[in-house]
Amino acid sequence: MRLWIVSVGEPLPVDGDNVRLRRMGNLAMYASSNNVDVEWFSVSFDHYGKTQRCETNKDYQINDNFTMHLVYTNGYKRNVSLARIIHHKNAGKNIKKRMEELNKPDIIFASMEPLEVSNAAVKYAEENNVPCIVDVRDLWPEIYYDVIPKQLHFILDIYVKSCTKSLSYTMEHSDSIVGLSEGFLNYGLKYAKRKRSENDRIFPIAYPNYNYNEYKGRLEELWGQYGICQDDFIVTFLGNFGDQFKFEEIIEAAKKLEKYNIKFVLCGNGKHIEEIKAQVSSNVIIPGWIEKAQILSLLSNSKVGIAPYINSMNYRMNTPNKFGEYLSASLPIAVSVSGEMEKLLKQNECGYMYTDGSSLANIILEYYKSTEKQTTHAKNARKLYEKMFNADFANDNLLKHINNVAISGRK
Repeated sequence: MRLWIVSVGEPLPVDGDNVRLRRMGNLAMYASSNNVDVEWFSVSFDHYGKTQRCETNKDYQINDNFTMHLVYTNGYKRNVSLARIIHHKNAGKNIKKRMEELNKPDIIFASMEPLEVSNAAVKYAEENNVPCIVDVRDLWPEIYYDVIPKQLHFILDIYVKSCTKSLSYTMEHSDSIVGLSEGFLNYGLKYAKRKRSENDRIFPIAYPNYNYNEYKGRLEELWGQYGICQDDFIVTFLGNFGDQFKFEEIIEAAKKLEKYNIKFVLCGNGKHIEEIKAQVSSNVIIPGWIEKAQILSLLSNSKVGIAPYINSMNYRMNTPNKFGEYLSASLPIAVSVSGEMEKLLKQNECGYMYTDGSSLANIILEYYKSTEKQTTHAKNARKLYEKMFNADFANDNLLKHINNVAISGRK
């Protein structure tokens, strides 16, 4: 089978040895290791580093069965900006142009967001009689309502309305819709204007099955400079200091727990990092951006993972990457929103939802004081990971689905 992946915005295999791949990257590596010819179309601009990977269109041979096609596009400095909208338009146009230069595949698997890119993939599929699967991972473009001030929503209304036609076309002309959750799948089906078929499936974001035991004994080597040692009760956040997370409750909880041997390690970069650094107590460590070895060492020695998402529909209906990541490391999770994540934590007894700084402090203190509860919830977290979020298991099921749709052909 010859599989084309069309997705921008994720870290890529060309981004360095320590890069942590996500949904499409893990799928591409898994599929190519199972004799599937994979070609991934993405862009030159690195969304996370805000740098250009290359100054012209460039192909990279990742392994014998896996090629990356990067098309050159303009960059942007701010995630919410006119420059980013122009970037998306150029990305869609340039990716479709590159696709037309190559022999057609057996199937296309495209991320729904941004719409300009998924729209280009679906148009190519229709023009060339190639089956196409669209993956719903963000409630695009409605997600913008969560990060743009309410006083500017009247402008956003115009943009969202202009996107509706494109979104409807993309979903209506796909041969299969997959979503991270029931809610995300239903979002796609709403715009497709049809009921669910056997080709429409739910595939949560999976996370690689790392051997954490290799990193457990390296805490002082990798984290000693921050004053972290093996005896500390570590509460971890991995993400960024952008608009999709809120830190007020974490700051408050850390201050309430300052007298205990509990250390909060908040990792990542973002526009709010300096502002948050200025507010935290002495038991909070903010190292900035960290690499793979530090991440795995930290996770393997942590006791609780915090998922401090803003209260938006996008996260209430979702199980984002952080969720599976914490579960993979056997971490009970404290989550800030109701919905899919809270439901899974409650059903599987591996975490709680918090509503404010006091409730977050109480959750952490309960785990701190009860080794038995922390250990039980840690084991349950790993069981949930194996059941739903293990990348090997999830990628195998997703690849089987892709193959079935390829065999079925266009609707």
